[in-house]
Amino acid sequence: MHFFLRSISDSDLLSLRRQGRLIWERYCSSVQSVVDTVVAVLRDRLAIPPLPIQDEPSPSVFNSTFTPLRTEAVVSETEPEESLGPIEPPYPSPSYKRNYTVFLTQGHEMWNDWGDPFRLYPQLPFDVLLPSDAKFVGSGMGFRPIGRGAGGAGKEFSENLGGNNPREQFTIVMLTYEREQVLINSLSRLYGLPYLNKVVVIWNSPKPPLEDLRWPDIGVPVHVVKASRNSLNNRFLPYDAIETEAVLSVDDDTHLRHHEIVFGFRVWREQRDRVVGFPGRFHAWDLNNGGWLYNSNYSCELSMVLTGAAFFHKYYMYLYSYWLPQAVRDKVDEYMNCEDIAMNFLISHITRKPPVKVTSRWTFRCPGCPVSLSEDDTHFQERHKCIKFFTQVFGYTPLLNTQFRADSILFKTRIPHDKQKCFKFI
Repeated sequence: MHFFLRSISDSDLLSLRRQGRLIWERYCSSVQSVVDTVVAVLRDRLAIPPLPIQDEPSPSVFNSTFTPLRTEAVVSETEPEESLGPIEPPYPSPSYKRNYTVFLTQGHEMWNDWGDPFRLYPQLPFDVLLPSDAKFVGSGMGFRPIGRGAGGAGKEFSENLGGNNPREQFTIVMLTYEREQVLINSLSRLYGLPYLNKVVVIWNSPKPPLEDLRWPDIGVPVHVVKASRNSLNNRFLPYDAIETEAVLSVDDDTHLRHHEIVFGFRVWREQRDRVVGFPGRFHAWDLNNGGWLYNSNYSCELSMVLTGAAFFHKYYMYLYSYWLPQAVRDKVDEYMNCEDIAMNFLISHITRKPPVKVTSRWTFRCPGCPVSLSEDDTHFQERHKCIKFFTQVFGYTPLLNTQFRADSILFKTRIPHDKQKCFKFI
């Protein structure tokens, strides 16, 4: 027995612990969970799909009789010489395409890994990719190959999304609290952004917007959701107004250029199960007292990408709101902090992969905006405590390190004068 136990590797011990905890918490922790499991097993054997997951309603902050004032978007910084993609009408992501097949093809994962056998989700970040032939042979899936399949450099690249997935768009989710002019400026900068489906503004303030506030017309719908209470967890509620798989979560004072957003979206399309974004951070070991600390210093190794400027799949919004232990969300409400750390913990726990950082940008605050709470020392002390607390809740630290960032393929590559790079600055 002694030699047998010593033969079990640390990685296998972690896998066994995670699997044992998953089975206990999901299927055996209460009488209700046992009953739900028995019903789910019978339903699965009969090939009956579960009930669909419920989206959160998106009540508008404006009443039905009020029409907000509109104004043209004032864009101070434009780059007309760089084409980033076609401007298309809003196109929602197809949903519930695998109602009867997801449990047949990925049943093991649904019961034992990243899935949820009790609910049916509109999309998953783990869908199997079709081969390249599907772009041309009878697929009808809406692929947009580069150069119609012949490939190409910057000009052809900017005309189509390419990649391994059909055409799609993304939704920007922006959390705001009593910074109306900062919000309006951020919305204005989104005018003319390719592949943008809509903007969902989460109005966390108990006060409604000023009636004379003029909202910019940015070419796509801007839906302002009235939050039931002031909570940073509202950032990750799966609102029914979000109709795309790709979600770009941004703070209201985030200043990202269009080419950065489009590049981040293209990278996320190839890393759909991970956080893909701009501001990288990491957890560092406390050499004096032990335990993990939050660190925002410049580093060659990262383990988190802050959701103040990051892409992720809407599926994780369901998991954060309905599956993540309530103690984690309570801690976020207690500190009014750490929701981005919690999301990184969750996704790394599910995928056992680190996030993906894109471009060289390290900070993302807009110039001239008011000083944010993140610059206060108390903010960092709370984030230290959050990492330690989340580690206790998860039973281990799921964050994983990464030592690379993503830049476009032809970045810093010498090309013929008659060719264009994928992006001018990335």
